[in-house]
Amino acid sequence: MKLSNLLSTLDSQIPIAALDVLSPDEATIIQWLTTEASSKLSSPVFFWNLGVSTLEQCLIAADGGLVFKPVPEYKKPPQADPLLFVFDYIANFSGNGVFILGDIHPFIAKNSSQLSWEILSKVKNLYHRLKPTDKRIALLGQSIQLHESLVRLIPYCEVPLPSIDQILLHLNSYLHDLQQSAREQELNFTVTLENAEFETLSRAALGLTLEEISDFLRLTVKENLTDDGVVVDTDFIPKAVEYKTRLLSQMGIELGKPATIAFGGLDLLHEWLTRRRRLFTQEARELHLPQPKGVLLAGPPGTGKTLLAKNIANILNLPLLQLDIASLLGSLVGESEGNVRRALKTAEAIAPCVLWIDEIEKALSGTSSLPRKLCWVVHLTDKLLKNQKIAW
Repeated sequence: MKLSNLLSTLDSQIPIAALDVLSPDEATIIQWLTTEASSKLSSPVFFWNLGVSTLEQCLIAADGGLVFKPVPEYKKPPQADPLLFVFDYIANFSGNGVFILGDIHPFIAKNSSQLSWEILSKVKNLYHRLKPTDKRIALLGQSIQLHESLVRLIPYCEVPLPSIDQILLHLNSYLHDLQQSAREQELNFTVTLENAEFETLSRAALGLTLEEISDFLRLTVKENLTDDGVVVDTDFIPKAVEYKTRLLSQMGIELGKPATIAFGGLDLLHEWLTRRRRLFTQEARELHLPQPKGVLLAGPPGTGKTLLAKNIANILNLPLLQLDIASLLGSLVGESEGNVRRALKTAEAIAPCVLWIDEIEKALSGTSSLPRKLCWVVHLTDKLLKNQKIAW
């Protein structure tokens, strides 16, 4: 299911849907869902998770921002289980509404240590009993993996990272808002970026969520603010790359530095890369020409594998992402797969790029469960390669 189909899905007597969204964009999705449900379903939207003490109604303020208003009728007894109580409240709710339940998926996920059969049964009961009503539920969270008994009941949507067109539109809109705010404070706010430079800034921000891009703009404007105001110019482009590098490093992805010297030997590979570099141009994409999918580098330490990977990115004129397999492997069930999935989802958003999977042999060592994790790496990488966006 695509995000654009969510409202039509909920309006088709499918009472529960799951939305996998990166945490920085949760508020953006809630705001979007509140606006869409009001206009297309004429339905109020409510939000609940274990971190709030009550049920909250989601409202759009006059300035377009998102506001949470506590629902006075929602009164949970002190001894009641909060999750079971909210399910009962939804079941007995007399009006219509879309209820966004955040971060409850660990209680209904496969292979989860927090799996609750009581909560799982409640969700299945609600699915069938809400069908003839105007009440709907949207499960919101990260790395959602539903239990087998729910997979064929609840449609699943993974909210993608924004495309370059979406980022470009967001940059123009948000910079305009910042400019308006600066005028109200009698500050000079000048944007000197040309159209081509705006596109370059958008490409530098690929792999970030829209909320992270907004955070970057506010932070950078604040850091560059002087008594004379602030100027948004080409200096924002390398700063966007630096900001993105810091965030990606927390996910086990490093933006590789370009090679300073060319590699020696391997003349056939160098010729092969040089002849195919035009396959990654916009002209080749418009002609739907096939792109090279990857190369496997093997050899003892010190033989130049790292230098070669950096040179491949230089020759193809593509950004280099370094994915360290060892940093993604976790001890909990499903943790490694989730880390790999998030990392490759980010790499796909930045594509076309060179994805350098470093020390992949580490996924084959240690306990017997690690080969399965390697299969996830290979499977997910192959999925990206089929899209012909990433060279690895």
